This record gives sequence, C-alpha cells and structure tokens, in this order.
Amino acid sequence: MKRPLSRNSFKETGVIRKRWKNRITVGLVFPDTYGTGMSNLGFQRVYELLNAHDLIVAERFFLPAFGQSDVSIRSVESSRGLGEFDLILFSISFEYSYLNIPLILAGGRIPVFTEDRKTSCPLVLAGGIACQINPEPAAPFIDAFLLGDFEAICPDFVEFLEDHELSGKKGRLLESLSLQVPGVYVPSFYMPLSGRISQEGPYGQVLPAIQEKPPQILPHTVVLSEKASFPDTFLMEVGRGCGRGCRFCAAGYVYRPPRPWPAENIKNTLALAEETKKIGLVGLEFMETAGLQGLISSLLQSRFKLGFSSLRADAVTRDFASLLAASGSKTATIAPEAGSETLRRRINKNLTREQILECCRHLVTAGIRNLKLYFMIGLPFEDDEDVEDIVCLSKEILQMFTGAGRKRGNLGHLTVSVSTFVPKAWTPFQWAAFAGKNHLGRRRDILEKGLRGVPNVRLRLDSPEKAFIQAILSRGDRDLAQDLIIQRLKGMGTRKLVKKISSKAEKYLRERSFDEPFPWEILNHRVKKAFLYSQWQKAQQGRQSPFCELLKCRRCGACK
Repeated sequence: MKRPLSRNSFKETGVIRKRWKNRITVGLVFPDTYGTGMSNLGFQRVYELLNAHDLIVAERFFLPAFGQSDVSIRSVESSRGLGEFDLILFSISFEYSYLNIPLILAGGRIPVFTEDRKTSCPLVLAGGIACQINPEPAAPFIDAFLLGDFEAICPDFVEFLEDHELSGKKGRLLESLSLQVPGVYVPSFYMPLSGRISQEGPYGQVLPAIQEKPPQILPHTVVLSEKASFPDTFLMEVGRGCGRGCRFCAAGYVYRPPRPWPAENIKNTLALAEETKKIGLVGLEFMETAGLQGLISSLLQSRFKLGFSSLRADAVTRDFASLLAASGSKTATIAPEAGSETLRRRINKNLTREQILECCRHLVTAGIRNLKLYFMIGLPFEDDEDVEDIVCLSKEILQMFTGAGRKRGNLGHLTVSVSTFVPKAWTPFQWAAFAGKNHLGRRRDILEKGLRGVPNVRLRLDSPEKAFIQAILSRGDRDLAQDLIIQRLKGMGTRKLVKKISSKAEKYLRERSFDEPFPWEILNHRVKKAFLYSQWQKAQQGRQSPFCELLKCRRCGACK
C-alpha cells in the first residue's frame, strides 16, 4: 500500500486552505518536483487567481521526487486524492513534463486517455507555456487546453465553472467551455490529417488569450517555501515577453508583443513582500537599463537581498555591477549562448565579444567573485571552430576573474554550463534539424578536452539523451502518446525511451521545408509564419535583426 506524501516536515508561508463544502474543487498539478513547481510563477499565479474566488478551492499536486515511487499522489493542502476533485488542471512549463502526465493520472486512479474516461471522472485540463507552444504530444490525455495568459482566461473560466454542473456530459461541457472561454483548445474537436490538424467544421485556429493591460498586482510568489528551488524568495514578474528576437527562443515569440510592466505596478506588488527579504526579479530581458538600475537601487535601500536568473551582458554597466555587488551577490550569470560572434549573429543574439568582456570587467571590478556562463551546442550552422571559441572565450574570462581574485585572496570560480540546442515550434528555428549523435559527441569532446580539469572551472553538460527526447516532444504530434509518452507508465527511463523511439525519430528531428504543415499550427500566435521564415533565411545569411520597437513596428504581426 502506498504511503501518502506528507509536506508537514518543512515550512510554507501563504498557503490557502478552504473548506470544501459547497465549493468547486480544482486539483492544480505541476507535473514535476515540488521544488521546481514552487519556484514557477505561472503555477503560483493560477493558484492565486483561482483561490481569489470564494466559490473555488484550488489545491496543489506535484510529482513525487525520484526514488519515491511508493508515495501516493495527494494534495498538499488537504491530502486528498486526485479523483476527489471536480476538475484537474495541469500547469506545464517544460515539454519533458509531458512524460509525467500519465504517471500522475495513473497514480491518481484517473484513466490516462481522455477517450477512456467516464462522466464520473473529473475533467482534465492543461495550460502553461509548453502547451502554448505545442500541445499536440499531450492531446490524447487532455480534455481541453487553456492557452495564453491566465489573467485573460480566468474571469470567463470561473464564470463557466459557476454556470455548469461539471458532472454533466463531457462533450457538451467541452463545447460550452470552448465557446465561453478565450484560448480554449479541445483536441477531440480536431482530427489529425496528413501531418497537420484538420480545421473543418465550426472550429478554426485557436487564438491564445493575451493580457494586454498590466495587472495592478503582478505575478508574484504567493506561497513561500524553504524547499523551493529559490528558497524563501519572493519572485516577481517585472515584464512578460521579450522583443530581443533570439531565433531559438519560443517564449520570445509566443509572448509577443513584449510587455514591460509599469514601475507603479512593480511597486504595488513589492509591498506584498512582507515575509522575506529575498527578492527575485523575473522577466528582465526587455527592461530598459535605466529603469532596471532604479529598481535595484530602490530595493537595496529597502534592505532587500536580490537574485537574478541571468543578466543581459549589454545591460551591465559599471553602476549596475556596483549595485549588484552591494546587494550581496557573489555570483552573476550571463548567457553568451554561442562562442563566436559569427554564430551569435546567426541566432540573433545581438551581443559582441567586446560587450561580453566589458560586462565581465565591470563585474570583476565591482567585486563579484563567481561567474556562470550559459552556452548551447548543436545550433544551426555551427562548426567545430564555434565550439572551440566557447573554450577560448571562457578561458579569457577566467583569466580576468582569477587575476582579480588573486589580489583579494579569493579566486572564486567560473561555471560553464552548456546545453544542447532543441528546435522549438513558433521560432525561426522550427525549420532546423536537431544535431546528430556524432555531431554532438564531437562538440562535447572539444569542451571536455578544453575545459575539464582547468583550475577554477566547472564544466556542466546536459544529458544528450534528455535533449534527444525533448527535441522529439518539442515538434511532436499525437502519435507520441503511444510511441513515447505512454511508455513512461512501463517504468522506462530516459535511455530506454531513446532506444524505443529511435527508429521513428527522424520524422521529428529532420530539417523542414517552408510549405510543410506543422501540427502546432492549430494555434495562431499572431506572429506570421512568413516573418518567422524570413528570420530563418536571415540566419542562413548570417544577418541580424533589430529588437522590437513597441508601437512602431508591424513586421511580425503581433502588434496590431
């Protein structure tokens, strides 16, 4: 008999608990570990907005940690089972989490496939950025997707819950949901047809909902936890989307137009950070340097400790670096993404070697001890020399940091974190091929020989097997439900999954042609396909494109 997963052994602040009587109950599921889920602002936002309505009680579920297969899946708040809720809502941020959906449903005694669920089963819905990019691999498990900004979806969704008896006939419920709530995609209303989704009948492309007006209170951490990936940290979104146009970044396109939130709304939200002195700022990518420095200065005056996931190298001025050091930060993170300037132009990183080095000089001078660098391998048009440039650039930065470290008597360290490029739907690189095993192996060897064992350098390489599976899921279709995802229920680990799918992988990993239909085109993300393809052509030519000019530019189609 499985033991329930108890979370009473650590502290949470801000948990919302309600009586169930006469309320609609929602099981809110993050299909990954507790620590990851509790540091996810989208998940926290849905929890907050649903529980803001008296008629609704939303309770959290997570994937048990590795090695806890004997733990039953129960809610954090009341330790109830998944099948006891009126509605199940998955919040999915990573394609790899699609593999965990059948594990969680089966663990909650819910039939895995939507076609096998009886009327007595709760509706199973899903949302989150992964679904917003390409929901198709998970479509056979999900009754309906809620796509887009939940702030724009929530009012009509709550009204739908109040208006309908959720134990009614599923077909009618889903039809009402799709008609009443923006951004709803019901997979059973669309049939796969020759590599694309048929749009015959009354249902056309689904337009994800968008929150154009800034919320008065911005997305922020509602429940503080000492076991979150960012322990006891008040995370806050300062902007949504990014207009820098990196050609590999799906979030940069599906969240267009970029929306930097007003300073007044940021101030209003920060007033809620009463239980901690740690602040984490999310969504800095498109914030103006002057506004960012003013925000940091204000937070330091209020005696907050600050955290940043990554810094824009071209935004790190001497003054900014000094503020960063004054906040108590000992480590800074920047993302050159590619070692050579030629490859950075192709991916539209808009970042020169001198800007990277100048950023590091500012950080060194300010007293930052440690630095993390993020790179990718397997990018389109990459060759061995581009990867060798990762080694050269890293060593040049290391020399800069260790030189300063010797003077202060503390060398610090440089972490070089390298991930494998995965082509994403809704980006200019959705047409690109995923790099082959031999190609990636050679690239990893260059990094190993150049950086492994170098004093004060930590080389971190991702799992090539996981990248392989992610590449299949990111541009996958409904066939993966049987070919890959359902195999997870048989206890297959990543390496076994790679062997299972290898014979069919070329369908998902190959380069695509412009006129080829894509399964994810059942969605309409405002950004025109012709614009994305023009960016793919510019990448082939090694040409950069400028950043978004809000309210001035109409090139991509996101701004109307």
